[in-house]
Amino acid sequence: MKIFLILLMLCFLFQKEALGAENPRTICYLKDRLFVQQVNDIYLNPENYRSKLIQIEGFFNSYIDENNIKRYVVFRKTAGCCENDGSSGFEFVYKKGNINFKPDEWIFVEGIVKERLSGEPNDVYLEATSVVKKDKGDKKELVF
Repeated sequence: MKIFLILLMLCFLFQKEALGAENPRTICYLKDRLFVQQVNDIYLNPENYRSKLIQIEGFFNSYIDENNIKRYVVFRKTAGCCENDGSSGFEFVYKKGNINFKPDEWIFVEGIVKERLSGEPNDVYLEATSVVKKDKGDKKELVF
């Protein structure tokens, strides 16, 4: 009987942890290897990442959208065909402070996967809990 109660308590504990999106515990660090595939998987399956804390390093940039709102982006460069290189990463919002980075500075972003209710399907972004300038070190600028 004691073993049954202990197992039942463990099941409840893990279920509660998986459902608690406001206090994420699982960290998903996007590494250099398979970077583009990991980012694509998050865009295609955001529901699988709602309780995870995403960590990503890359270049910083910003742009003004069609509604005159300033948007921030963390991205890595990707190789394309026939001089058609691109980029892969996430838009992010940061509500805890000011963003004063210069374009192409290397940053580290930690955040929760969110989806905008209005707009295009798969309008996925990160709600950043931390954004810091970082030394690029041995991180690759170009990822696959």
